[in-house]
Amino acid sequence: MSTVEAATPELDAELVPRRPDIPADPSATWPSLRRIGVRGALSQYLKDLWRWRNFMITVPLNDMRAQNQDTFFGQLWHLLNPLMLALIYYVIFGVILGISRGGVENYPAFLIVGVITFNYTRTSLRSGARIIVRNRKLVQSVNFPRAALPISALLENIVSHVIAIGIMWLVLIATGISPSPAWLLVVPILIIQSLFNLGLAMFVARFAFHFRDTQQFLPYVLRIWFYVSGVLIPIEARFVTMPSARAVLQANPIYVIIDVSRDAFMYGVVDTQQLFVAAAWAVGLFVGGFLYFRRAEHEYGLV
Repeated sequence: MSTVEAATPELDAELVPRRPDIPADPSATWPSLRRIGVRGALSQYLKDLWRWRNFMITVPLNDMRAQNQDTFFGQLWHLLNPLMLALIYYVIFGVILGISRGGVENYPAFLIVGVITFNYTRTSLRSGARIIVRNRKLVQSVNFPRAALPISALLENIVSHVIAIGIMWLVLIATGISPSPAWLLVVPILIIQSLFNLGLAMFVARFAFHFRDTQQFLPYVLRIWFYVSGVLIPIEARFVTMPSARAVLQANPIYVIIDVSRDAFMYGVVDTQQLFVAAAWAVGLFVGGFLYFRRAEHEYGLV
């Protein structure tokens, strides 16, 4: 190193006076200041998410109020959508096509539980796929924990799903099913599926950020997933002579959640083993999705 190079740092320090109110390390005096593009500690990130809780709650509620406000039925569409969705599937597959019901006596009840449960996961994934791109101006202009976006989208979907569950219960009662203590499982099932959906939504959110075509092919993936998840017919009846294929399809996590829901709401049965499997899927996907999403935290502002 030359004499000039060695003297440069000292020369710079003398030529550039430092304001007395600005310390050499600003973060030592102002801990709220952080370097851009550098991931902080996980504990601090979780604290930041908690500070943004009002944002995560207010935004989805406002979005729901804004939906359908110019239509004739207005907010009634939150009630009509799940009911019409199940009715359409019943008319097409149960009446017009007359598909085999696999020994299910109360097919309308069987169908609406499957449709409502799967639709919650489907809407959560579709929201996750567009959450970063749709909010690109906010992401570019405001520094906040980006995980707040998929969480806020999930909260909106939770409200819609709770309304759909109420409609589902009315249909079950109308088809002759009486409420049972097993219906109280709605709370743990909702928590499990919400964690499951949030983990998947975070995976999809980051993937869709890097590969914008995700929003185009995701509906086809969801349609295939819908048909192999036992929503329309029981997997046990469809693959009687194919035990290997049946075992693979029954390992499908959304099938497990649907199966637990049907046992509880239709038959008043609590399958603790299936409930544990669903919880394991939910926790694993939530933790994996959250860590995967957070690893690209500094990249989302480049959207």
